[in-house]
Amino acid sequence: MHPEYRLISPAFAGLLLTCLLLAGCATESALQTQTQPLQEHIERVEQALVASNQATRNASEKSADALAERQSDLEKQVADMTAQLAKLRDQLQARESIAAETQARGDTSDKLIEARIGHIENRLDATATRAEAADRQNAQQNTQLKNRQQADAAVVTAMAANLSDAERRLEEMSRLAQASSEQMSKRMDALQARQESDTLADEAVNQRLRAAEDKLTTLSGLVQEALALAAKELFLANGREAFTVMLTEDKVLYPQNDPHLDSNDVAKLNVLAVDLGKLDQEYHLDIQGHTANNSTEDNNYNLGKARAEVVKRYLHEKKGISISRMSTLSYGANKPLNATNGSNRRIYIRVLVLK
Repeated sequence: MHPEYRLISPAFAGLLLTCLLLAGCATESALQTQTQPLQEHIERVEQALVASNQATRNASEKSADALAERQSDLEKQVADMTAQLAKLRDQLQARESIAAETQARGDTSDKLIEARIGHIENRLDATATRAEAADRQNAQQNTQLKNRQQADAAVVTAMAANLSDAERRLEEMSRLAQASSEQMSKRMDALQARQESDTLADEAVNQRLRAAEDKLTTLSGLVQEALALAAKELFLANGREAFTVMLTEDKVLYPQNDPHLDSNDVAKLNVLAVDLGKLDQEYHLDIQGHTANNSTEDNNYNLGKARAEVVKRYLHEKKGISISRMSTLSYGANKPLNATNGSNRRIYIRVLVLK
C-alpha cells in the first residue's frame, strides 16, 4: 500500500468513489478492485479512532480512579484529624470553642473536597463524551485534566498546611493546658498547706478553749463549793438539825474502796428527796463520809470524800437538788461508830433547817 493512502480521509475517499462512478472509468469489478485498498485504509483509520477513543477513555478512568483514591486518602486524613480533635476536646474542656472552630474548619474542608471531587467527576464525564467525538479535543481535555489535577494538588497542599497549622495550635493549647494544670496544682498545694496551718491554728485555739473551759469548770466548782460551805455555816449558826439519814453500815453492802451506791442506798436517797420536797423551810444537806481504819489516813480521807461526792452527785443529777444546798465532808476513820470492831463505813446525811 502506498504511503499516500494513509493521508486520505473517509470523506475524501467517498468523494473519489463518487467521481469514479460518475466518470464510468471502470466496471463494477474493476472499481471494487481499485477501491479495496481505500476501503481497508478507511477501516484501519476507524479502528485507530476507536483505539484512540478507548485509550482516552482508559486514561480518563485511570485519572478518575486516581482522584477517587486521593479523595479516600483525604477523607482518611480528615477522619484521623477529627478523632484527634475529639480526644483533645475531651482533655481540654476549657478550650471547647477553639476545638469547635477547628472541627468546623475540618467539616468545611470535607465539603470543599467533596464539591471539588464532584466537579472533577462531572468534567471527566464531559471529557469522555468529547473524546468519543474527535481526537482533536482529547489533547485539550487531557490538558484541562492536568490543570485540574494541579489545582487539586494545590488544594491538598493547602489542606495539609491547614492541618499542620491546626496541629501546631492544638500542641500550643496542650502546653497551655499543662501549664494551667501545673499552676492549679501549685494553688491546690498552697491551699492545702494553708488549710493544714488553719487546722493547727484551730487545734491550738480549741486547746486553749478546752483549757479555759476546764478552768471555768474548776472555778465554777470552787464557787459552788464556797457557796455550799457558806450556806452550811449559815445553817450551822442559825439553824437546827431536822433529821438525819444513814447509808450503808453493813460491810457487805458497802465493800471496801468502792464509792458506788448500791440499791439500798438509792432507795434511801429517793425517800430523802421526797421528804425534802415536803419541807416548807430552807434546808441544807451536810453529807459526811466515814471509812474504816484499814488504810492510810490520806487514803481514808479521799475514799470518804469520794463516797460523799457520789451521794451529792446522785441527788443533784437524779433528784434536781441544787449543789448550793449540799456540802460534803470526809472524816475518814476518825469517828468510828464502834471502836472495837471497826464497823465504820457509812454516809451520814444531816438535814439542817433554819429556826
